[in-house]
Amino acid sequence: MKFMRQKRFTLLVMFTLLVTVIAGCSGGGGAPAEAVNKPPAEENKEVAAEPAEEKQEPAADLKGRAVRISNWWDAAPKGDSEADERARERIKNVEKKYNVKISYLNTDYGATSEKISSSVMANEPFAEIVRVPDGNIWGLMQGGFLTPLDEYLKETKIQPDVIDSMRFGSDKVYGLTGWYTPNDSGMFYNKRLFKEAGLKDPQQLMEEQNWNWDTMLEAAKKLTVDKNGDGKMDQYGLSGAYYVLHEMLIGSNGGKMYDEATQKAAFDSPEALEALNFLHSLYNDHKVIKANAGNDWEDPSKYFSEGNIAMYPGGLWEVEGRILDKLKDDWGYVYMPKGPKAATYLDTVNSTESFVIPKGVKDADVIVKIWEELQDFDNWQENHRLWLENILPDETSIANAMNDNGEVERVYGARAGGLGVKEALGSVTEKFVKGEVTPSTGVAQIIGPAQAGIQKVLKGEKSK
Repeated sequence: MKFMRQKRFTLLVMFTLLVTVIAGCSGGGGAPAEAVNKPPAEENKEVAAEPAEEKQEPAADLKGRAVRISNWWDAAPKGDSEADERARERIKNVEKKYNVKISYLNTDYGATSEKISSSVMANEPFAEIVRVPDGNIWGLMQGGFLTPLDEYLKETKIQPDVIDSMRFGSDKVYGLTGWYTPNDSGMFYNKRLFKEAGLKDPQQLMEEQNWNWDTMLEAAKKLTVDKNGDGKMDQYGLSGAYYVLHEMLIGSNGGKMYDEATQKAAFDSPEALEALNFLHSLYNDHKVIKANAGNDWEDPSKYFSEGNIAMYPGGLWEVEGRILDKLKDDWGYVYMPKGPKAATYLDTVNSTESFVIPKGVKDADVIVKIWEELQDFDNWQENHRLWLENILPDETSIANAMNDNGEVERVYGARAGGLGVKEALGSVTEKFVKGEVTPSTGVAQIIGPAQAGIQKVLKGEKSK
């Protein structure tokens, strides 16, 4: 079973800029005009002391050393956008201030964890700052390959709750991030197919407060058709990878695969089981999801971009590589439909990335400051909107992605990467997609082993 290990292109570049704190600024004013003509103070009167200028500590001089920042793509700002211009200016200022040379490494996604561990063991960390997915963080923490950052984050623009989330269940902070990096997931839809069928599209249903699992299913059934009369469906209501669909449906119903607060697998909750039973029915009863031809990760977006799929649940980061300039029809982007147990639209963050500093990196306190000064703390919303304007087809889709109306609630505390939870649930979903097992039976079989596996990872035990 192949799970997501793809490059996230520009989205992750932009999400490196993202934070939830906006810095305030204060203006200084001169003395009132009438003070100029006041007589000198009498001899016995106290004279107000001039406020002492706050002395700034001189920046550390790192003597021209390289500060290497590793991502799984080339993150150096090379474009002519305003955001890239600002990024280059920040790099220039940091290089001058700390006497360093910033460089960006393009490290293969799957090799990142091994490169950290092997280079730390050799006492030569391959980079000063490394982006890692949460699926790698647990083993690196338990193996002692990362630098604890608590002491260096006492004065920071990162929100306290985000810093706390970078503990990943431990008593130390190991991650540097100003922002969770979710997929910002939702539903892509083909406007042409809805129009030809005379159906209200997801945007219209959303505006009528009627975009939910039932209306999605109703549309999917009507849009799954045999156009040429050969007895085979050549247009489908939905496409997707089963392990993406179960994540998004569980989240849209208020459920989680894993609960960070309790440190337990949660895909046996009523919300999750309802979502799994619904997914089972989409595949086996209603048959509205196009079967993949052998590549569960690549096929669904390919089908959508070919114009034969009405709805494709996915992440915004997919647009540039999978939809833009490929799908010739008009299309749009909306939230995932509400599940029966959801009071609002939900975007559950099941994964996140963070920047870490490998153990053995010298001057880690200064490296933290450098990382912060490279971030665009004040313009993240503007930068994100500019990026969305380049990839989404219309203002309505952009407003949805920006959550301008505030109808989407982003739910944290469900990160499951590296704990075996996704793999465990995927082993069940893969079977019931084929009708080999019901969700309740399959979940009952693997919830116990999944929980045992979680505890092994959290305790730092190695699987035999």
